[in-house]
Amino acid sequence: MPDLQLLDIAQFCNRFPNIDLSYEVLDSDNVRAGEDITIQVTLERDLESKTELGPVDAPRYPKAKEEGWWLVVGDTKTNLLLAIKRVSLQWKLKAKLEFAAPADAGKNSYALYFMCDSYLGCDQEYGFTVDVKEADGGDEYYGRD
Repeated sequence: MPDLQLLDIAQFCNRFPNIDLSYEVLDSDNVRAGEDITIQVTLERDLESKTELGPVDAPRYPKAKEEGWWLVVGDTKTNLLLAIKRVSLQWKLKAKLEFAAPADAGKNSYALYFMCDSYLGCDQEYGFTVDVKEADGGDEYYGRD
């Protein structure tokens, strides 16, 4: 392989994003049917002493292309999209996604996806379960004597 091609490969590999994702379902022990579920996601890019990001290495794209990132929550059993958020990631980012808990109590499995519109092979998928409890009936007083 010619040196110029090896240089192109090395340049691309050095630009390929290495991003660590962690998440937490907030107040997961107290999720009630019909209420909102909130997920806090933390993203951190491993830059290995790089100081700036710059555009995507895409020599055949007609203009400079910036990375586009998406956080998505879905129910894989029903193929429902529950939450989606476009995020702009430089080095570190915290984001929250909210979606409605189902109306019925029980354990529900979901998937959190982290997706890129610029690089093939760097998407991430995480499965998580939420135990939804019965809706809180409340202690309302209806004016009975």
